[in-house]
Amino acid sequence: MTDPTQDKTLLTRIRDLIGPGTTRVGWREMVIAGLAALVGIWAVYALTNWVAGPWAALLMVGSMGAAAVLLFAVPHGALSQPWPVFGGQIVSAAIGVSAAAWIPDPALAAGVAVGGAIAAMQLLRCVHPPGGATALIAVIGGAPVHELGYLYLVVPVLANTAILFAVAVIANYPFPWRRYPIGLARWDEPPAPPLTSRHLQAAVRDLNVVVDITPAELDAIARLAIAHATQDNSPLQVPVGERYVHAEAGKTDKDSVTIHKRFEGEDDGHGRGRITLNVVHREDDTEAGTT
Repeated sequence: MTDPTQDKTLLTRIRDLIGPGTTRVGWREMVIAGLAALVGIWAVYALTNWVAGPWAALLMVGSMGAAAVLLFAVPHGALSQPWPVFGGQIVSAAIGVSAAAWIPDPALAAGVAVGGAIAAMQLLRCVHPPGGATALIAVIGGAPVHELGYLYLVVPVLANTAILFAVAVIANYPFPWRRYPIGLARWDEPPAPPLTSRHLQAAVRDLNVVVDITPAELDAIARLAIAHATQDNSPLQVPVGERYVHAEAGKTDKDSVTIHKRFEGEDDGHGRGRITLNVVHREDDTEAGTT
């Protein structure tokens, strides 16, 4: 018979290896993201097909489809913001075109294009995963793409990126919590906690990994988490049993009441204690003194 404890440990290890799922969202979020992507990709395909033909459009939509996931499903992610989106696409396209032009071996050119794009995006702090596909398409896109040369950076790459960006701004703007870029988003924030944005950014740097979240959104999450923590008031647990209780006015604060309690049947050294309550409403002094 299998030990349930071992099974549970195995399942826990599997979950740790797979990693956590993405954030659960409601149907409204799904509809907004889906419709926005539909419009954006339709426009992208139509433009690329007109400029470079159906084969190039088919390849280009692969890159822009990945970008659409970031812009419409994760609009507040660090990889989805304007500089990573535009910078990552353009620099990747430039490296891809250069690799295709200067390296005769397609396999080597493809590797240099993607590897160079990744390095350049990291150097320029504009990591945008679809940029890898944009660089690769410049190499394997065939004659219609190669004939464009460096015009590939402008049409279709820059034009398609601008289309998706415009759709993301327009589609998300009616919803304050989804507005894109993240600088336009608005949340109902609780009062500022003792943490500052500097503290949060320092904590992210300590992780020493790329975190797909912007400082503004991280700050909002921290504020909301602290607000939830302060509202999570666990009920006071009082042991069941006969007890003697008497109350007296606070000795150091007129707006507090101290309750002394002793449980019957317990030694003098145990079962004793006191709870001090703050008075939040007082109808009159006589009633407050006898409560």
